[in-house]
Amino acid sequence: MRAGKVIAGAIMTCGIMLTGIGIASPAMAASGTAFSTDAGAAGASTRYNDDGDIYTACDLDADGTGAVGWIEVRQADGSWNKYPERYVGGGAGSCSEYNANIARESADVRIVACRQNGPTANPQDCGRHIVPGA
Repeated sequence: MRAGKVIAGAIMTCGIMLTGIGIASPAMAASGTAFSTDAGAAGASTRYNDDGDIYTACDLDADGTGAVGWIEVRQADGSWNKYPERYVGGGAGSCSEYNANIARESADVRIVACRQNGPTANPQDCGRHIVPGA
């Protein structure tokens, strides 16, 4: 009877250890999307994909106003390193992507999506989303 409890305990311990490994692994590939905050419009989106460090800004409206998106990566000192803005002005469904080649792996990534009326205008209605690092 005692041997059965020991074996069951060992199996349970292994199961917990494997479950812990399974939970930790997906955190390595953190991705996410931010949307502009303009009410009543589809607006803009920026999607960050950790697999390849690519972010994609998209214009979601056919209203003559473009979209701009970028990412920022938290540095060891707590500051944010901003990557280049990607402007999209081609109308609904048009997108532009950028390979960020992030050197600081496992850092928090802040994704930003805004509406922008032309490539030199100021971003507006910006929405943000932070993807926690592993």
